[in-house]
Amino acid sequence: MKVVIADDDGITRQILRNMLQDAGHTIAAEAKNGQDVVEACLLNQPDVLYLDINMPMLSGFEALPQVKQACPDVHVVMISASSTLENVRQAAKFGVGGFLVKPFTPAKVLGVLPKNKV
Repeated sequence: MKVVIADDDGITRQILRNMLQDAGHTIAAEAKNGQDVVEACLLNQPDVLYLDINMPMLSGFEALPQVKQACPDVHVVMISASSTLENVRQAAKFGVGGFLVKPFTPAKVLGVLPKNKV
């Protein structure tokens, strides 16, 4: 699968990149803020987007409508250090395909991928 990773923390992006590449997935792009993720999705048309909630410029939730407009079929996995009920509800409202809480394991990162594309 072609994946875009969006997180303002470089270490988190590196960990996700390594886990996904080790599982045979292609990292099409990485973004460190909400504006860059919209552009990365438009240019790369990924199958999956790992999207951090708290990022500069646009939060993950603020970027998500633009991402969905650019890539309506992308499987979005929200990432957060905080799994508050409000964050989970908001993610569900946007129809995201998964929710990862930091820190995560390879099993959790791969477990939220769409089954029909693995």
